[in-house]
Amino acid sequence: MNKKGTALFFTLLIVVVLTILGATIVLRSISESRLAQRSLESTQAFWLAEAGVNRALKELKGDHHLAAGNNLFPTSLGAGQYNFDLTTDDSSGVWNYTVKARGFIPNGCNEDVWDNDPQNCNCHVVRTIQVVMNEYENIPPGFYDNAIYSAGNVSIGSNCPVNGNAISGGTITGTVESPWTQTSNEPTLHEEGLPLLDFAQLRQKSIDQGWYNPNTNVTTYPTSFWNVAPSPAHPIGTPNVVFVNGNFDIVGGKQVVGGFVVVGGDTIYNAEIGGNARVDGCVYTRGDIWLHGGGGNIVNVDGGIWAGGTVLLNGNEQIDYNQDYMNAIRESLHPNTDVQMKTWREKGNPYNNLNP
Repeated sequence: MNKKGTALFFTLLIVVVLTILGATIVLRSISESRLAQRSLESTQAFWLAEAGVNRALKELKGDHHLAAGNNLFPTSLGAGQYNFDLTTDDSSGVWNYTVKARGFIPNGCNEDVWDNDPQNCNCHVVRTIQVVMNEYENIPPGFYDNAIYSAGNVSIGSNCPVNGNAISGGTITGTVESPWTQTSNEPTLHEEGLPLLDFAQLRQKSIDQGWYNPNTNVTTYPTSFWNVAPSPAHPIGTPNVVFVNGNFDIVGGKQVVGGFVVVGGDTIYNAEIGGNARVDGCVYTRGDIWLHGGGGNIVNVDGGIWAGGTVLLNGNEQIDYNQDYMNAIRESLHPNTDVQMKTWREKGNPYNNLNP
């Protein structure tokens, strides 16, 4: 009996242990499945919030004076939905927009209840992204009055004459030639950045002139600034618009690119001009511009440059400001400005936005 009792005891003990282990495994499996589901929903909510940011950008591009408000453009998408809040400020001559976009899982959850009592609403997860966007109401007059117009730092080498004004949102090292002037830490450029031009407008002009092929994204480079040269009947003249969807690089040889070179697209691209290459016109990019010249008195840019990033001149090159070119861009092309993002951040901890 003792042996049978002992065997029964150990049998029951094993059954209990196995039961506990089995229950633990099941509970852990359920917990991991729930965490995996919440992680999936959190990711979905994040991309819904990003969709809200893109929707806000689209609406602001279509209506630059979209009225401020909360829970704008609520949209169901897949398993959830998004909306955004908008505040505006145009007190500085630049339209500033603060967008708070939220993505919700599941579709149909009540965000008003979430705001006031998140534990008692039917939202599983909410992700919030806050973005500040801006748009210049008008292109600043100084945009056309400088050989160098940069939102970032400018470095002018000792063998790099700049015959024109230079203005920067950062610092300028080196000097321009007398009697031209230079201005560092210009407040508007420092705070608001380079005015974003309407790429769609300029891209279409480049297509119409035959320089940009939208099917292949290939740009043909003209050698003259003028598409229609000034004449008594057309005293301002019309520039070539050279739209480049990618980095603009002309280095070496005696290459000459003429026109208003617009380095644009969805990504911020850079421009590099080196060796004996030359631009007979103006270059615009939201990225950096680097000029590194060859020997002799090479005029690497006859016109001007506009950069959203840094401008670096080293080696032997020269920039000559050309007022006729600037007037033609302003008066003949009439480039418009567009809405751009300044800052992006996610508000809150996404793992604290999960309902149990």
